[in-house]
Amino acid sequence: MVLNNCTICSVYEPEDTLLTRVRVKCTGEQITLHFKKPGELSGSDRIRIDFFDGQIGYIKTYCAISIRRNYDPLILEPWIADCEVLEVSEIVQRQKDLRARMERDITFTSLIQGDFNGSIQNISVGGLYFVTKTKLSPEEEFTFQYTFIKKEHTLKAVVLREQDLHNGRYGYGCQFKGLPNSAERDIRQFVYKQQLSKVW
Repeated sequence: MVLNNCTICSVYEPEDTLLTRVRVKCTGEQITLHFKKPGELSGSDRIRIDFFDGQIGYIKTYCAISIRRNYDPLILEPWIADCEVLEVSEIVQRQKDLRARMERDITFTSLIQGDFNGSIQNISVGGLYFVTKTKLSPEEEFTFQYTFIKKEHTLKAVVLREQDLHNGRYGYGCQFKGLPNSAERDIRQFVYKQQLSKVW
């Protein structure tokens, strides 16, 4: 499997319990995982790994990995692992919907973080990408309110992928959960108008 734009993945224990999130390096079909601690994971013939690819989406896989010590001074992590994808179980999010670029400051709310501020960078009926200084947890759920056309909607989403933008800023690709039909309709109309404005 060739990952087009993947920099991070979630690694699970045999019981499908989230163990850690690690950095990913992809060169063609070669996938390398980077571990900070030797005890984070031992080699395994079959382990669940969810990749967060900016083009393909959120990919649930089962892989075989082989961990070894890193001797390359240009790589920060002391341990690396060669990863072979054995099975692609599910693609949770395909980024096939048209997206509207935007820059809107919003207050989000989660059970873990409470209220926090962020800036939505793009949105589609599938989800959104936003930037914040708040560090979120993998698969953390949150809500926010926004008016796309006339009606204000309360929307729920879940974190699928994280991008470390440095300087204390993080980018999060998220998927909507339980999107109401009225909100989906308004988002589609909003995105369509944004796309139309580019033509003219």
